[in-house]
Amino acid sequence: MQISLGLQTYSAPVKNRAVTGGALSIAGVSYGIGIGVHSRSSLKIKVSDSRKFTAKIGVNDSEVDLQSKSLTTIPLTDGKRLFYEISDSRKQFVGLEGEDGKIDQGGVVFMLVNNGKEIYNSGVMYAGDRAKEVEIEIDRGILEMIVEDGGDGKSGDHAVWIDPKIDYFEIPPIMVAYDYTGEKLEQSKEVDKKLKGLLGKLPKIETPLKQPEVDWLIDNSHAKANVYRSDNGKDVILTNGLVARVFRLFPNLATVDFMNQMTGESLLRSVSNEGVLTIDGKEIAIGGLTGQPEYAYTLMEWIDDLGIDPNSFLIKDFEVKNLSDRLEWKRVRWASNPQMPTGKEIVFTLTKDDILVKVHYALYDGLPTLSKWIEVTNNGDLMVQLNRFKLEQLAMVEGESLVDVPVHFEKPNIHVETDYAFGAMQQKTSDKTTFWETDPRYTSQTNYAMQLPAILEVRPPLGPNVGIAPGESFTSFRVWETPFDSYDKERKGLFIRKMYRTISPWTTENPIFLHLTTTDPVKIKKAIDQCAEVGYEMIILSFGSGLNMEKESPEYYAKFRDLVNYGKSKGVELGGYSLLSSRWISEDVDVINPKTGKRGGMIFGSSPCLCSDWGYDYFRKIKSFFKETGMSVFENDGSYPGNVCASTLHTYHNGLEDSQWKQYAQIQGLYKWMRSEGIYMNVPDFYVNSGTNKTGIGYREVNWSLPRERQLVLGRQNIYDGLWKTIPSMSWTFVPLTEYHGGGKAATLEPLSEHLDDYEGHMMQNYGAGVQACYRGPRLYDTPKTKAVVANVINWYKKYREILNSDVLHLRRPSGRDWDGIMHVNPNLKEKGLVMVFNPLGEDMERELELPLYYTGLTSFAMVREKEGASKRYKLDRDYSIKVKVRIPANSYSWLVIE
Repeated sequence: MQISLGLQTYSAPVKNRAVTGGALSIAGVSYGIGIGVHSRSSLKIKVSDSRKFTAKIGVNDSEVDLQSKSLTTIPLTDGKRLFYEISDSRKQFVGLEGEDGKIDQGGVVFMLVNNGKEIYNSGVMYAGDRAKEVEIEIDRGILEMIVEDGGDGKSGDHAVWIDPKIDYFEIPPIMVAYDYTGEKLEQSKEVDKKLKGLLGKLPKIETPLKQPEVDWLIDNSHAKANVYRSDNGKDVILTNGLVARVFRLFPNLATVDFMNQMTGESLLRSVSNEGVLTIDGKEIAIGGLTGQPEYAYTLMEWIDDLGIDPNSFLIKDFEVKNLSDRLEWKRVRWASNPQMPTGKEIVFTLTKDDILVKVHYALYDGLPTLSKWIEVTNNGDLMVQLNRFKLEQLAMVEGESLVDVPVHFEKPNIHVETDYAFGAMQQKTSDKTTFWETDPRYTSQTNYAMQLPAILEVRPPLGPNVGIAPGESFTSFRVWETPFDSYDKERKGLFIRKMYRTISPWTTENPIFLHLTTTDPVKIKKAIDQCAEVGYEMIILSFGSGLNMEKESPEYYAKFRDLVNYGKSKGVELGGYSLLSSRWISEDVDVINPKTGKRGGMIFGSSPCLCSDWGYDYFRKIKSFFKETGMSVFENDGSYPGNVCASTLHTYHNGLEDSQWKQYAQIQGLYKWMRSEGIYMNVPDFYVNSGTNKTGIGYREVNWSLPRERQLVLGRQNIYDGLWKTIPSMSWTFVPLTEYHGGGKAATLEPLSEHLDDYEGHMMQNYGAGVQACYRGPRLYDTPKTKAVVANVINWYKKYREILNSDVLHLRRPSGRDWDGIMHVNPNLKEKGLVMVFNPLGEDMERELELPLYYTGLTSFAMVREKEGASKRYKLDRDYSIKVKVRIPANSYSWLVIE
């Protein structure tokens, strides 16, 4: 229930707490679930077919120390004062002054009104009275939960509805906004004139907007972002020819269309606001218009008659500028895309009272992706509390229309993700901010229970509940929205992969590295020598090596500084491993489980709170280690997994509601700092949009105890499956050189010289996919013959590095029954494609492969050679494919180059 929609004279309704922020308690009895309110208050609920309401009611127990130094007062026009407890980062309402200058022990009356008729009245209830139980029949329609003053003044009227429940059959009850009775909002003439002036300076574009004539995945050079005024003179249009967002400025800012120009379709059913803020418990829309007569579709002529949402921020200004870098990327190594994205940014400024909101939109050149974020600035004299925010609240066209309610609805054909992601290696499972909600206004939908997920909300799962002091600002995370033009799995994957290459280009760095399992200086130098001799570029001192980045010692720093310098002299970078969250520290440090009030029972069992003193000290130590040693590689295992923390004693967060937001800010801050320092990062969580380079491709570690021939097929399956939505350089896989999780001789590559075919097989299927593996062991080679094999593979990889780091097309998944393979494509290179094929069988095979060359950009013919042999000319069929015969040796591989 969106209780922030309720009407309340002082403060705002609070979930599972008293209105003062204290625990729920009536006459000494504690409760866990309820709503804290202050008279007069009204919560209006559309109950649909519901027939019964139950709850317990009473006045919350409360004691307030009016002598507290953290207490701040605000005078009211009647001479009374409101009391707030304010710290550096938190603002909490604690009460209204009574007759004697203190907060009274209040008296209230609880009422229930069903469809305008009073059906329940509690009579006056006072602080200290035992809770009353309410169980009453209701007759569908609208139910209002009202609390009035008991006749002794409103001070101390801290009423609570304990565990309120409404039974229902199919359609769940929803909270609706209380009817606004204040003055009608209108835009000032000065602002109106200013906005029209700014609009008139924009270049004009004709509508309807045109569809692109060229597939952007083949040629995106014409997809340039810009901001225009519509030919009706009323709208601002942000477009790059692939996607467009259309804004109406009058009488207030609103999104009136979100166009997928690739298909010519609108993604929106109705006009939408620019997000929602809950400030000091009260929900306020960022712009938006009201009065639309139908929510299944929009006629543009309706928009002229829409009005201002009375409880909204009003637009005051906007500006257009070139896209700037969202974080600093120090380039120190090879990357397939060394450029930060270009495009246009439009910034809308809105205000309400003393709060200013800037809504940022960024549209990229050559990419059908729109990004958005907001800034909130407090221009008042008193701290405000930003309890929650919705970065988006878009009335989207539903993904499917069903009369009944399935287990899972098909969602609209759009990819949505943010840089507020944690707790998983893949984007899908790390997404904690995308919510598809129902739209109670959409009464003409086909779904009988009105459960179509037709509102896209982008918001944090908790909080942030942060205080914004006078003169200070808050900046949200960023969202990226990419509509698709197809349901084809490969094409959708190409959209997402191109997005990562563009918006987070540091993920296209892809150094060749060894995972070393020792910190013995002699062995490290020997490994550096081996890497230099065969062309490896980086060493990571792995888990189990004994490296401790938290150790603060001049001698320890000097030891690794000498090794870093030795590596630099050989052209090899050195870095190491540190474990963060998957560990138990102490009762005072670890995250507190909100269900138990103790540590334990959380992600990884227990983890340190990053906003404890220990957490802040960890980040200081890690930075110091890199500054003192000069290391340039960081593998951060057990990164912040999204734990919440109910502690109220940790120094750098206030409690549960702000714990997730502030811990994430800590880890993101470290990764952004490392990105600015040119430090390469392997992190087994999806922090790539926050600055990290790689995450795991997805594999089961115990599989490395299986026989070597099974490891090879399983490894190719992991690669094939892992590259649908990630680019090769974003992903790492694993190859233990020594025994790992058991398995004995049949599973182990060492001694390497005795298993050269398997060793080479691992390297070729990994490097042939553009995927780096953590080759974990004490050395790269053990004999001259082994050295020659490694050097040959690395030389081959470097020769084709550009195409091997290009997009992947999936040809045939490894099954063990026949050949399997992938194809790299890039229309911008000399090598338009490179095909890797593998034979898992014990005899040679010859196969005729049908190769789809559409994404190579070739249209008429292709020159194809097997390995380094002579090229042969092939004419493309009408579907841009060719048929090529290839011979694949037993238990081995081959490749084709397409030019």
